[in-house]
Amino acid sequence: MLDTKKEEIAQRGNAFFPIQYYWNNTSDSLYNLPVHWHREYEFIHVIEGTYKMVWGGEKVELHQNEYCIIQDGVLHGDDEKLENAKYESLVFDFNLLRFKNFAQDSFLNDIAEHRVILNKPLRIDNQNIRTEIDSIFLLMKEKASGYELFTVGKLLCLFGYIQQNKIYSEDEKVLDKNTNRTEQMKAVLNMISQNFSKPLTLDQMADIASMSPKYFCRIFREVTHRTPVEYLNAYRIDQACTLLRSSEESLIDISYQCGFNDFSYFIKTFKKYKGMTPHKYRTFDNRNKTSDELFFNHEQYFQRSPY
Repeated sequence: MLDTKKEEIAQRGNAFFPIQYYWNNTSDSLYNLPVHWHREYEFIHVIEGTYKMVWGGEKVELHQNEYCIIQDGVLHGDDEKLENAKYESLVFDFNLLRFKNFAQDSFLNDIAEHRVILNKPLRIDNQNIRTEIDSIFLLMKEKASGYELFTVGKLLCLFGYIQQNKIYSEDEKVLDKNTNRTEQMKAVLNMISQNFSKPLTLDQMADIASMSPKYFCRIFREVTHRTPVEYLNAYRIDQACTLLRSSEESLIDISYQCGFNDFSYFIKTFKKYKGMTPHKYRTFDNRNKTSDELFFNHEQYFQRSPY
């Protein structure tokens, strides 16, 4: 019986390009992918055979040349009755598309906030979509010069085609929720963005949302898929990253500017979210090192063989 339902924690790609490619062979003696979840999105493409998997409590079969999209937080992994199959997968931080392009597209925001649910098996007849997915996998396998820019561009095109051809469903239960809840959470997020450098407490955030701390924590996690403290720390670390690359201020000054009064806690939290120390992040040359050289950690990954 499948009972291993844990979060898979790992640095995907690297802090600057958080995308990781995997080649998987279910007949390999080292292969094992128990039911788990992660905060990243994942594409699966079956190359050979039939891959039987669990997806959100349902059993799904993917056959040769079929695709699957797994949104963040969804439980997924091998089915008990696993058959021989070869498939490739791509795991990536969805925020790469939302925050690093010219605008925060409303469709991408609807996906991220789960107002739009991407269809599980993508039995795609549209050649444009198939071409985009296949080219993304090829770019990540070959890693030729400029592949990072091409990959992000292809991902944006892919989601454009998904929207255009409506290869998704709208979660009516989510759509029908009181919009006041969304506005309450937006007020909290705005407060964090404006005051992240100051001491912030759970009671303060709950007060902005006009909720009790316990109820606020539950609703915040439903909306963001993080606890309030996790979200606040991640936001502060992102601000620290900007300062590290754009200024020559000392690490300790940057930690204080980003709301960390304990320098050792800043270092620990930075490594947790970025997979490296602040000093290494500041001096890191992404052109000369591969993600595998710096970030791969067997203890953080299930027994998958990275490409």
